[in-house]
Amino acid sequence: MPLIPTEAEIVDILKDVKDPETGNSLYDLGMVRYMDYRVEDRTLVINIDFRRRTPSCAACAPLAWFVQKGITDGLSRELLRYRGIEHIEFTDR
Repeated sequence: MPLIPTEAEIVDILKDVKDPETGNSLYDLGMVRYMDYRVEDRTLVINIDFRRRTPSCAACAPLAWFVQKGITDGLSRELLRYRGIEHIEFTDR
């Protein structure tokens, strides 16, 4: 396996990770705004816009967090298989 994934491989991974509410992929929903790879600490930084998928109901927020965690955990599992990625940092800004 290569050190870091190509853009096409990342797109394939994003297409495999589904939003449980809609069944659509993160890629199709356009939730990933940008990605960056920091060579110095071998960290892949991924910005995911969960804000438009977060319910306004305060009681629903913990469930939304659980769903978001499942999505980021799934991405981490796939991307950490690459030897050149030691850390993944998720941001939402």
